[in-house]
Amino acid sequence: LKTMKLSRSSRLKELPNLSNAKNLECLDLHQCVALLELPSSISNLHKLNFLETNHCRSLQVIPTLTNLVSLEDIKMMGCLRLKSFPDIPANIIRLSVMETTIAEFPASLRHFSHIESFDISGSVNLKTFSTLLPTSVTELHIDNSGIESITDCIKDLHNLRVLALSNCKKLTSVPKLPGSL
Repeated sequence: LKTMKLSRSSRLKELPNLSNAKNLECLDLHQCVALLELPSSISNLHKLNFLETNHCRSLQVIPTLTNLVSLEDIKMMGCLRLKSFPDIPANIIRLSVMETTIAEFPASLRHFSHIESFDISGSVNLKTFSTLLPTSVTELHIDNSGIESITDCIKDLHNLRVLALSNCKKLTSVPKLPGSL
């Protein structure tokens, strides 16, 4: 089994133990609106490279994913009950944490030297963006958020090609930008 798509399984509340799905590369849980948590056995899926939990409105817990050395792409859009950012592996390339209630991101993100695309659009509880990001970031999306300020750490993103800050109604100023823009 390489791909498991359970998207739009609106009554699915829990997943089985996934320990035996050793070859799983793609886990798509898009719109599993009743799903409460991901099982801890997900940390055994060493070949998993794509995880999508978009619009899992009831999802409260994502266990640590740091063991998932192949994981490159995480999509967590519209996980409205997810309060804290899960521990994820440093090899992530694309990270989309849109429309959540997460108010801050861990400082450890600065060590994620492979991340290229970071999207935190729709993060209404996010007031400031002070997280130091690795210089590998080429796209940063903070659209439709409650952000009030961005620290000058953004000037160090020398590979940044896209900076999206539209509809940030509380944003009062933008710091010095990198020359790559």
